[in-house]
Amino acid sequence: MRAVLAAVPAAALGVSLLAAQPAAAASVATWDKVANCESTDNWSINTGNGYYGGLQIWKPTWDAFGGTQYAAYPHQATKEQQIRIAEKILATQGAGAWGSCGAGAGLAGDHADPFPAEPPAPQSNMAHLTPVGDLTGDGVPDVIAVEKKTGDLYRYSGPSFGGGSRVKLGYGWNGMSDIVGVGDLTGDGVADILAVDKESGDLYRYSGPSYNGGSKAKIGSSWDSMSNVTAVGDLTGDGVPDIIAVEKKTGDLYRYSGPNYNGGSKVKIGNGWNVYSSIVGVGDLTGDGVADIIAVEKRTGDLYRYSGPNYNGGTKVKIGTSWDGMTGITAVGDVTGDGVPDLLAIDPSDHKLYRYAGPGFTGGSRVQIGTNW
Repeated sequence: MRAVLAAVPAAALGVSLLAAQPAAAASVATWDKVANCESTDNWSINTGNGYYGGLQIWKPTWDAFGGTQYAAYPHQATKEQQIRIAEKILATQGAGAWGSCGAGAGLAGDHADPFPAEPPAPQSNMAHLTPVGDLTGDGVPDVIAVEKKTGDLYRYSGPSFGGGSRVKLGYGWNGMSDIVGVGDLTGDGVADILAVDKESGDLYRYSGPSYNGGSKAKIGSSWDSMSNVTAVGDLTGDGVPDIIAVEKKTGDLYRYSGPNYNGGSKVKIGNGWNVYSSIVGVGDLTGDGVADIIAVEKRTGDLYRYSGPNYNGGTKVKIGTSWDGMTGITAVGDVTGDGVPDLLAIDPSDHKLYRYAGPGFTGGSRVQIGTNW
């Protein structure tokens, strides 16, 4: 049965009523019941009878309640947009505006918000989890990470990377982004890191093992235009590690040669890479002698492996799912002794650090190795 909605002239409504928040609401499930009765679930119906869309809203009513911000007619708007305007009508005219269809659907007694705001995604305590090789001389890789709350930089020793091995190295690191471990660039036998200054966009190299300001050297600029800066080992055969990065504006993937990683060494090797939230260099997983990378697709959370040195779509292999919930994904080399690189990742939902064994990095290989991350 088609609802008969009373038109309310815009002039009579007044500015305050037009801007008022709905005093009543109903769940999407209840609105679906109304639409089933009014239009047999056809949200784009226009029979020419003056009532439109899934909820059969009269054109003057649609206009009066602000529907034209979405579309000229109700049937031209999305289902969500039609419901949002119907919520305003419900608050002013009540469930009776939809007659027997509203009563049969239980519209008057629902009161649920059809589109509640999503709760904020859980956040990890630590950021910029970065592999730096063996800093302590025990033959096991170490990692560094920045505490979000304080900006302090900490070193964690492997293979468990637990809080008992945590050593504070510095402070003020929450002003940096895309912190990357690149191996020994300075020839002192200790791994160096690269970091982008958020404010200036400058790229800096820090020498280990302390990575303090005294070892800071500016080696580039305009790096705030790039994202997912990632170390991938030596792709060019010059004995120096290379990095790759995604240009934010275009999504193009570029390779930069060390040790200075300046624009003169920039080579475009792909496009469409802004669909990935995380890109991580993981070493050689395929046995071809060239470093591979893994990437998490934003839309699906799927994990893909790409083979170097060009990392093009022809080498793309899906190796996992549901990785969109993880942060701080980083490769730490072989900490399990099986000859294959392992991954570390933080689950923000429980603030725990997990290790995944390669080359598949599946959930079955996941082992909790830390808390309060």
